[in-house]
Amino acid sequence: MAMISSIHAGDPEEMRQRVADHRARGYRGHSIKIGTPDSEGGPALDAERITACLADRQPVEFFLVDANGGMTPESAMRMVAMLPRGLDFVIEAPCATWRETMSLRQRCPYPIILDELAQNDSDLAWAISNDVADGLGLKISKAGGLTPGRRQRDVARAAGLTVSVQDTVGSAIAFAGIAHLGATVPEKLLRCVLNCDDMVTLKTANFDVIRRDGGILPPETPGLGLEVDEGVLGKPVAVWGD
Repeated sequence: MAMISSIHAGDPEEMRQRVADHRARGYRGHSIKIGTPDSEGGPALDAERITACLADRQPVEFFLVDANGGMTPESAMRMVAMLPRGLDFVIEAPCATWRETMSLRQRCPYPIILDELAQNDSDLAWAISNDVADGLGLKISKAGGLTPGRRQRDVARAAGLTVSVQDTVGSAIAFAGIAHLGATVPEKLLRCVLNCDDMVTLKTANFDVIRRDGGILPPETPGLGLEVDEGVLGKPVAVWGD
């Protein structure tokens, strides 16, 4: 499974360098943050960021341009008009509402991926029935845990949506859930998994993934394959049983 980076919005060339840094560390997926208001550079700056980040794209890489619902159909189409031809990426969560997303869907030449709008199973089912998007950013905590996340995986799989398995944030413990759920998605539908353990400095557990062919696999140990550092977690907030 390919891991996906998280490249926060900034100077286009500095973002390009951060993509290169993650590429050197084995990342084959890159999530590029956009959605800048006009007062701070707007669609023109976002177009520059996308162009810079994809300038050195490798054949095995996947680029996801994430607006976190920060664009309108108007600003998104202005940005698209300023992009060079032939760039290979998908847009995640371009708009904050279903109406805006569906409006953009009818005119946007790039695939659209759902995230914030798909809060539960019924949201995902509605999006599929109305052909709102081509893929799903499946965040385990947003789905309600591994069991509801598995259900959303199955719904997306039945509809032929691509899936990136992520979470809003987390540590080694969250990464373990992501890796295991990601490993159950068919290869042709799985795009990337998020290594949220790489985004924090506090280590909550030891989780030794298998690294192979430029990607990762979950370890072959029982359960989630974790050795949790209970000392780091502190005192329990609740105890059940004896």
